[in-house]
Amino acid sequence: MVIERGQIYWCTLEPTVGHEQGAVRPVVVVSADAYNKTQSPLAAVVPLTKAPPKTPLHIRFAPEDTGMEMPSTALIDHARFLDRSRLRGNPAGKLRPTALAELDRRLSRVLGLG
Repeated sequence: MVIERGQIYWCTLEPTVGHEQGAVRPVVVVSADAYNKTQSPLAAVVPLTKAPPKTPLHIRFAPEDTGMEMPSTALIDHARFLDRSRLRGNPAGKLRPTALAELDRRLSRVLGLG
């Protein structure tokens, strides 16, 4: 499966432990395209939810930012790597460059990357 950074896929996030996000929900691919082109079976993702943001780390995206039908909140503090086989079908949307840049800024804060 060829995936690209910023694409949004429906994904099964079960099973979970503790406070991890679960269920079937959209996720944004955040792993680098160079990594996504490798033979690795994994991809880094950030889950989306329709609920409003609960922390300053969460980002609310309008439908025009994602290509999805409803507003979405990116749960930056739930980023994780998962097996690509969890990603379902074709992309359901893609983040606009400005939205992806904001997601990068928030991820950098959580991961201590500058």
